[in-house]
Amino acid sequence: MKRIFKYLMMMVIASATMFYSCETMELEDLASPNSLSPDLADADLLLNNIQISYLSAMQDMQYNGAALGRISYMGGRVYYNNFGSGTISGAWYQLYASIMPDIATIEGLNGEDNLLAFHLGMSKAMAAHIMMGIVDSVGDIPWAQANNPTEYPSPAVSDDAEVYTAALAMLDDAEAMLNAAGGGDDMYYGGDASKWMKFVNTLRMRAHLTQGNYAAALAQTNVIETPADDLQFNYGTQELQPDTRHPWYQSDYTTSGANIYQSSWLMDLMDGETDDWYGTSVANWEAGIDPINDPRRRYYFYRQTWLTPGNNAMIKAFGGVYMWPHDWDGDSSNGETLQCSLQDQPFHLEFTADGDNSYGDGRWCSNFNGYWGRHHGNDEGTPPDNFTRTAVGVYPAGGSFDNLADIHDYDSIGSLSGIAAMAGQVWQGNGGGGQGIWPIYLSSYVKFMKAEAALSSGDAAMAAMYMEAGMNESITKVMSMSSVDADADSSMFPTSGEVSAYVADVMAKFNAAPSTSALDGLGWPVEKDKMDILGEQYFIAMYGGANDAWNFIRRTGHPRTLSRGLMDNNESGPFPRTGTYPSSEISANPSILQRQDNLTTVFWDSGVTNPAN
Repeated sequence: MKRIFKYLMMMVIASATMFYSCETMELEDLASPNSLSPDLADADLLLNNIQISYLSAMQDMQYNGAALGRISYMGGRVYYNNFGSGTISGAWYQLYASIMPDIATIEGLNGEDNLLAFHLGMSKAMAAHIMMGIVDSVGDIPWAQANNPTEYPSPAVSDDAEVYTAALAMLDDAEAMLNAAGGGDDMYYGGDASKWMKFVNTLRMRAHLTQGNYAAALAQTNVIETPADDLQFNYGTQELQPDTRHPWYQSDYTTSGANIYQSSWLMDLMDGETDDWYGTSVANWEAGIDPINDPRRRYYFYRQTWLTPGNNAMIKAFGGVYMWPHDWDGDSSNGETLQCSLQDQPFHLEFTADGDNSYGDGRWCSNFNGYWGRHHGNDEGTPPDNFTRTAVGVYPAGGSFDNLADIHDYDSIGSLSGIAAMAGQVWQGNGGGGQGIWPIYLSSYVKFMKAEAALSSGDAAMAAMYMEAGMNESITKVMSMSSVDADADSSMFPTSGEVSAYVADVMAKFNAAPSTSALDGLGWPVEKDKMDILGEQYFIAMYGGANDAWNFIRRTGHPRTLSRGLMDNNESGPFPRTGTYPSSEISANPSILQRQDNLTTVFWDSGVTNPAN
């Protein structure tokens, strides 16, 4: 926390220095009375600004991947409205108005002695990442004529493939700089140039994979291989300005309750299969053998209560009989707080007959065990449910670990209201106090990238190896976050046996799944194929940092199990192949023509579609 506070304070100081410069410097030292000469700039402050700008850009683009991948909730019905002119406006600003000018200034300060090589290596690696991300989001962008307003006041767009090539060339520059001597304030790797080199090579691997060069992706060496190499931003617990807490924690752990809706699709996926819950015997319950579900769900999601509208929470009552509240007078359906609890399931949301991760069994509205979020494309108004909806957990936001039992003993508690009171509401300071992380590139992501490349190349055995490694690394990292929550109940932590059982169950399904499978009359897969299962696990692992989910969908057309929009698909419009340009840029630069739809494809996009839309 101290380190984060230091860096944020440095940013404040940097802003103050620029504001008061005329009072502290002789006019003859200024190229203009209103601005500092570049040679008087502080390279460390510029580097700090680049790092903060990079984080901001990643957060901007990761929202798009998460919403389109159902990893987070998308609140609007129509894709074009959700991914219109604001799709990447934040990242666009950070690249063109902040990072590239700062890099140019640092280059001017570097000189022949190359003392700022580390600064430039870090900065160019981050800039290259944003460049590729913006191309992935909108296609052609200004580049060859950009950041040269004197000669090109209205820079023309460059071909998107050429910008990718320029980004890869920038990675070459970054590598050369990182191999030189030097150092600087590093918020991510603490000045370790070798780890930045692994990040550079991971971006090269990403570029190969994105463009369908699977052999090159698999052959790339010296990438982010272990959790020690993970690129992430670490938050603190400081509440007063500067606020160093994770932004999700700031939103959900308030005196007025949680403000973020979690994705119903993701919670359903992680809460076990329908048949697992219904088919478990009383003897298994008595023995403490729960259905196989994702060991990460208690870390991702914090249930403030299980007594939610339309809930399906298991209750042990009446002499050991297990039942669901809706089977008797404990049904808590309430259309005033969750309208869908009183609605029939829309026909277009029906899923496959096996009920796996489906909304065809009634789980389209409120999930099992009180997991209360929102369905993809739900644009209903916001009810007074801030102290009822599922909140962000201890991973990655530094919130609370979910200590709420999945099975509630009515005989010992005596009432549904008493059982409901066993949960706890979010509040300022609860859990880890916001001491979370923002994942950017984790070793688990890299394992899934290699699994995709292997499976796309036809090597299912290699894909299985990397996929299993990615799952284990993700679970281990997530579970380690429980340490920030002093109130976490260790008896609720997944055991090593439960983790092994979950991984083994998923891998057995992956190995047994066909390479491809057909779609039924409603467009759902008749059965999951291998890429469906791989994609689901990749998306689960990307929770909190889902920049590449959108690319995965466009590359593979998977996972085909993604939930449909709440409204009929015709109302949602086609799945976005790209977003649109920032409206502010359209107004300022007549060389850029705004597109009127989301159908334009990026150069690497082969046009494969996902039936879930």
